[in-house]
Amino acid sequence: MIELFAAIELARESSASVLITGETGTGKELISRAVHALSARRRQQFVTLDCAEVSHGLIESELFGHRRGSFTGAVRDRKGVIREADGGTLFLDEIGELSLETQKKFLRFLQEREVRPVGADRPVKTDVRVIAATNRDPESEVRAGRFRADLYERLNALRLRVPPLRERREDLPPLIEHFLERYQQEQGKQGLRLSDEVLALLLGYDWPRNVRQLANEIYRLVTMSGSEEVIGAAALSPEIRNRSQRQSVPPAEVVEGRVVIDLSLSLREAMDEMERVFIINALEKTGGNLSRAAAMIKMNRDGLRKAINRLGIEVEKFRRPPIS
Repeated sequence: MIELFAAIELARESSASVLITGETGTGKELISRAVHALSARRRQQFVTLDCAEVSHGLIESELFGHRRGSFTGAVRDRKGVIREADGGTLFLDEIGELSLETQKKFLRFLQEREVRPVGADRPVKTDVRVIAATNRDPESEVRAGRFRADLYERLNALRLRVPPLRERREDLPPLIEHFLERYQQEQGKQGLRLSDEVLALLLGYDWPRNVRQLANEIYRLVTMSGSEEVIGAAALSPEIRNRSQRQSVPPAEVVEGRVVIDLSLSLREAMDEMERVFIINALEKTGGNLSRAAAMIKMNRDGLRKAINRLGIEVEKFRRPPIS
């Protein structure tokens, strides 16, 4: 983290593009906001776009804008996020979700510093600093042909890696204290503290969904505290309360083609673990290809991605040739 903070300091003196890598929930957007806040553009717009949340058919309109009447439903002109961020910073989360064709057009924007809205006759000049983020390994994506090498080189002028929470457990105590104080203020409470048991469980957990999951858990603890000053283990989510005590024992595993479930789990936990096993099996067999994995387990792609994020599954671990 000290190396990361030093790199953020270096980035403040530049307008070069920044590429932030890290698992889901590690705080990549917070890092991007820090880069913007320290830069010469800090008084200008900071515009964000999550590429994973926009359908492939609309992503170019979201990025580059469009002219009224350029396609069905285009009832008025739209600037697009690049022009909205003119003079400031554009943060593109999960840039790896862009199609290769859109990547090509985005690279042209980075090179020429101009955009051509969908349906427009001529390009428009823009001055934007781009910060992109991905939870995938970009080098692996380039080798697999899913990400353009030239776009990667252009974005990789400054590279910031946000480590997962399990790699920096020494950060857990100050983060817990920070979120505990923050959510007490938000909910009009004061003087709350965690029992020794709760603190031990929080410190012993692996946090697969990283800082975002930790923040949500502390919010839950403050909300569930009621009139008690000392928050006990009963207020913890079952996932933390149970799995912190048995992280070395898989709650669900495949034995001779059958899924075996730990019967000490609650019904909700058992269902989550079954879902996790099926998704991981599909990702392993398809080499991390979300579309093929979704088809295999008869889900739509967006539903699969939401399940992956909810369950804290690291898709990049499966990015390799599919199992035949």
